[in-house]
Amino acid sequence: MDNAARFRQRLKNFGFSDPAIEAAWPTWWSEDADASASAQTELRFSLSRKLGLDPRSLLEDDAEPRFVWRDEARFKRLSGEGGLEQAAITSFGVALGSVLISAVDPSASVSNVGAAALRGLILGKQQYVRLVDLLSLSWSIGIPVVHLRIFPWPQKRMSAMTIRRGSRHAILLAKDSMYPAQIAFYLAHELAHVMLGHLGREEVIVDLEDAELASAHADTEEAAADGFALELLTGQPDPKILPSRYGSAASAKGLADVALSASKELHIEPGTLALCFGYSTGEWPVANAAMQQIYLSPKPVWREVNRIALRQLSFDRVAEDLRPYLIAVMGGREIT
Repeated sequence: MDNAARFRQRLKNFGFSDPAIEAAWPTWWSEDADASASAQTELRFSLSRKLGLDPRSLLEDDAEPRFVWRDEARFKRLSGEGGLEQAAITSFGVALGSVLISAVDPSASVSNVGAAALRGLILGKQQYVRLVDLLSLSWSIGIPVVHLRIFPWPQKRMSAMTIRRGSRHAILLAKDSMYPAQIAFYLAHELAHVMLGHLGREEVIVDLEDAELASAHADTEEAAADGFALELLTGQPDPKILPSRYGSAASAKGLADVALSASKELHIEPGTLALCFGYSTGEWPVANAAMQQIYLSPKPVWREVNRIALRQLSFDRVAEDLRPYLIAVMGGREIT
């Protein structure tokens, strides 16, 4: 059996990123373990559980690693991702999603609830629907949400993915942003896949990065999920935000002022209003510049997402060897 160094190189040659290998590598590994056949075997079983690989393919030095869940995902907005990369994303996501689901109380699973009903539930307590409200909603109905800081492949083109195992779901966010409204849309979109019943009993939906809303003719599921997300966030599945006093020549400051002043009356979060202006007009430079003035102290959104996850996850339900991996995938020491 290959020693640890050759085994690590074998995984890299297969396409796994250095951060993914490092995160999955067990904390108990040592130089002494390298000389132990049983430790080498346990090493391979440990990595197979974390990366979604068939352990038998790792025990044979001349065999190519095989993914366990390679054919279970539907990829949205494909843009050149090869079969091997898709398999890596799928198996990595299912393996991680299964761990997350095991760490959450299964008693409160909910689906088939409309966007208007969810929006009304949140607006009963808040002025508008924020990212933190969507996170609270997700966790309250038994859907864990984490923001990935480790990816299986060197190229990171995924914005989010939703995993279903049995009747349970987990959501993995991947798109980075300094503004919560942008991530709120991605989370609302993934919740839409759950509520609209887009996932089979053992299935995955992977949403790849794309700044455009889906065309109903191109993908009816994606169009429905976009409409659901927009209705949840704004009250309308196809909002048109066109500030009449500024028209197409809106300034960033003008748009920010309008968004901040109108947000309470419209019950739409100010950042979401600015994004809707970008969708409506195509003037993304103005919308993005307005975000800088709406959020005066921008900060990486993933940290807040994963701080909440750390408080919600029951780590005592997670196998001991998987706990350090789960924390590493969520950002490790950088979470705080």
